[in-house]
Parts: sequence; C-alpha cells; structure tokens
Amino acid sequence: MAFFLSKNDAVPSELSFGGHDERRVSEPLRWTQVVEPEKGYWQVRIKNIKIGGVELPACGDSSKCVGIVDSGTSLLGVPSKIMKDVHWKLARKVPDDPSELDCRNVGGPEVVVELEGGLVISMGAEDYSRPTAMRVESKTGTQVVCRASLLPVDMGTEEGANPNTWILGEPVLRKYYTAFDWNKLEIGFALAKQPPAGEALGLPASASASSGPKPQAPQSIVV
Repeated sequence: MAFFLSKNDAVPSELSFGGHDERRVSEPLRWTQVVEPEKGYWQVRIKNIKIGGVELPACGDSSKCVGIVDSGTSLLGVPSKIMKDVHWKLARKVPDDPSELDCRNVGGPEVVVELEGGLVISMGAEDYSRPTAMRVESKTGTQVVCRASLLPVDMGTEEGANPNTWILGEPVLRKYYTAFDWNKLEIGFALAKQPPAGEALGLPASASASSGPKPQAPQSIVV
C-alpha cells in the first residue's frame, strides 16, 4: 500500500494497492524498519532530529525517539514536553506589517529527521508553517511572527509508552511518497512528484496504444 498526497486541490491524492505508482515518485524508494509493530502503529526509529543544523537533545542516542507515520494527522506531532522549545526554534519574525502574507513562503530553519538505517527526511518552512501569521501587539508596535503547525503528543504513563514519540503526519506525507510493506514490516519514502493540475488518473496514453498483455500497475483510488 502506498500514499500520494497532493499539494494542489485541482489534483486528487491517491492510495495505491499492490505496489507503488512510479509516476508519483522522483527518486527510488528508501526503506526503514517498523519497530514494535505489536503496538499497532506504523512506527519507525528516529536516530536524531536537527532544527537549523542543531541536534535536539531530546532525541539523542539514549532517548530512543520514535515516529508514527500517520496519514490521519494533518500536523507534525511533537512530544508535549519539548513543544514550546520546538515552537520557538521554528518561529520567524517578519519585518514591518505586510497586509498580505503566506508564512509558507517565508524562509525558516530546516527540520531534518534521521531514521534508522541512515534514511534522512526533511521539512522546510513551506512544509511545516501555518499559512497565517500571528501579530503581536506591544508598546513598541506590531511584530509579525510566522509559526509552525505543531500538534502536542502525550503517549501517557502506561507501561511501554514512549514519551519521545513524534507523529510524522501530512507535512511529511505531502513531501514524500510513502509506501507500507506489511510482509517485510518496512516503510519506504521517496520525494513525491507532483503532477500538473488536472492530470487524469490512469496509465499514460502511450501505454494504452500497444496491444497484447500489459504489466499490471498498482491500483490507485482517489482519496
């Protein structure tokens, strides 16, 4: 099973069964192992996370951070105990007070996540930012601030709960085409290739012109 999440409302997202759709990837899939599948999550081991090139102490070698890959979460999930710190690290001050502003177009620090096996995924400001800025009023005037869209994650205190759990939701899945291999218990990531607006689903026209048996492409449905 594989997910393609579109960045454009004019292009449908896709869920593929029986393999992945080569038209929706711009590079080969890279795989990482699922950990503790008995918990019921598509969960991967995070070796470290860097924001703006600086490693977060909360995800050092001894912290055993994990990330749950979840298509049902629209934000980047951050452990609640470091939520405030991550917010501060991703916030950006905008000069003046522009009448129109989309924070996804305002540069910010890159978030780089290294998964087990050396696989690295990253998110830029265009991936994690709230579109709308926050305006802070003070005695000295108005300060415009761009913020990240983050979700606090608290796995509770039950036995086996990991307080260093992140949720890799839509900010990751829109940038990366994601494949889930149930037999091998692996998750594959590849930079997604966004199609032109209005592109129809199905095989390219050139593929339907030939006769005889054709290779079976993964079945995709509109999401």
